[in-house]
Amino acid sequence: MPAIVRHPMGRDMAKTLLEDVKVSAAESSTNEYYIGIGKSDVFNTSDSVIDPVDSPRDEREFRLNLQSIKKVEDAIFVAKRVNWSSGTIYCGWDDATDPEHTPAWYVLNDAKEVYVCLEPGRSLDGTSKPSMVDPNWGLYAPMSPQTDPNNPEYDPNHRMFNVREWWKEFKTSDDYVWKFLYSITPENIYQFLSSNHIPVQEPEDSLPLGDNIEDLQWMVKDTAVGGQIIDVHVVDGGSGYTSDPTVEVVGNGANATVQVHLVDGVIKRATVTSYGAGYQYASLHIQGGGGLGAVLRPVITGPNGIGYDAIDDLKTSSVLMNIKPDGDVNGTFTVQNTFRQMGIIKNPKEVDGTTPYAGVSVMTLPSLTLTGTSPFDVGEKIRGLTSEAVAYVDKSDGNIVHYHQNESTGFKVFQNETVEQVGISGVESEVQLNSKKNGIDRFTGEVLYIENRYRIRRDEEQQEDIKIVITV
Repeated sequence: MPAIVRHPMGRDMAKTLLEDVKVSAAESSTNEYYIGIGKSDVFNTSDSVIDPVDSPRDEREFRLNLQSIKKVEDAIFVAKRVNWSSGTIYCGWDDATDPEHTPAWYVLNDAKEVYVCLEPGRSLDGTSKPSMVDPNWGLYAPMSPQTDPNNPEYDPNHRMFNVREWWKEFKTSDDYVWKFLYSITPENIYQFLSSNHIPVQEPEDSLPLGDNIEDLQWMVKDTAVGGQIIDVHVVDGGSGYTSDPTVEVVGNGANATVQVHLVDGVIKRATVTSYGAGYQYASLHIQGGGGLGAVLRPVITGPNGIGYDAIDDLKTSSVLMNIKPDGDVNGTFTVQNTFRQMGIIKNPKEVDGTTPYAGVSVMTLPSLTLTGTSPFDVGEKIRGLTSEAVAYVDKSDGNIVHYHQNESTGFKVFQNETVEQVGISGVESEVQLNSKKNGIDRFTGEVLYIENRYRIRRDEEQQEDIKIVITV
């Protein structure tokens, strides 16, 4: 039986996750979230990335490959990044489309401002026109009557952030109608903005009075109007119309008005001349004009209106978590090595398997202690001559060798024995202390997410910006 899980459920579950992660990031809490990296060895002979499978086996391999974990630093809602680009066709926000609909109904401009398209530009025949004018409220939003000296309502003592009413929709010369949602704060640009996602900022509960960017978004929320008819789609243009018919708007709201446009007796385009307010439902009835068969569909915003909650406007239920490991992170991350997997682990435990781990970052690789300085190369295999145990070297640090084993190496245990580097004669050393656990018990905690990537090389001068997005 066809069925869907609707956006409100995904949004609410994502909000619960986000709140839990943000508490964990800010302080020790009941639940602790960590991002881990690992797998220095190849996926296959060509080292091409393979798709992870939601299976116990893939989870086990991820745990075995794990090199280091770091506590999630922060989290936020995100939406797919859509950069405004001249010549691109965008659709208007629509109450009948899902979050993955293309073309997109919102954009990010060069000023890192997010706009929702309420109505796309359309030609006389109803076909969509490309967007040619960068949305910018500072240039195109309507002038405030109280700050426009040419308006009878002009008030010389009125004070605002700008003379333009940024919270209102505006039309550009290419006939696109846009509405400003928010500017991304510098902090969120640094922490969360990526090539694939934009942070979705939740507005303040009251006017902050101090942060211009937050004040802008608060005003957009405070002036949002619910239940507006912002666009009309021509489902069937009918035929035989000899004059422009009128459109009766029937619903439980008020003041919406619509005008239609004919081409050769067919309704090709409809324009909303007043959005009205308070509609939970509405139908459009064609009256007069001499023709038959035209069907129009209104696009109705939610009860809070566009701009009240950007999470709903952008139809997202995705949460981004991130860490920024800098170099070796005080010796807890490997350098001069690679990783191919990232993941999220919730509530790992220390090596005793019982005590909850609550640190900031730690290396999770087991280690061997040698009788002398390690001669082994990072990324290569070593083999015990007596035990025939095989492992990949992840880090050589003095007489300590950090390593991992997985299905490709098998799980024979190193003994106090001579260990050699596979494939290079004479590179060997004696094990003084075998197989010590470090950091955490890698088989504790819940693995919530696994991502495979093409190899990423790390060095001591490098700061990673690792972002993981979970869509509920």
